[in-house]
Amino acid sequence: MLQLLEQSKGDLVAFRISGNVDRNDYDVMLPVLEERIKQHGKIRVYAEVQDVEEYTLKALWDDIKFDLKHAADFSKAALVGDRKWIDWLSTMAKPFTSAEVRYFDFSQREQAWEWIHA
Repeated sequence: MLQLLEQSKGDLVAFRISGNVDRNDYDVMLPVLEERIKQHGKIRVYAEVQDVEEYTLKALWDDIKFDLKHAADFSKAALVGDRKWIDWLSTMAKPFTSAEVRYFDFSQREQAWEWIHA
């Protein structure tokens, strides 16, 4: 499930990813991201990833296509989680975007908020 967080304001889109993630989640989230990009040019993203049980291949494909299309439309991305693969994902994304991408452990959530707002 993708859940938009109340901290999403202006050029910041904040959301939580948990449980099962499928195409329906992206049908809701991608238009929000595209609208913010249209309004602000570049946007910042804060994403908390917790207890993801299943990530369908279709959802993953939709995510990859969106990220490639909008690689230059992000200024910062904070990925917060407790899994090493999220850190690996943030490292692998760096060559494909001009955005600053950083991984934070859940214990560093406050630092992630400070960084994304700096």
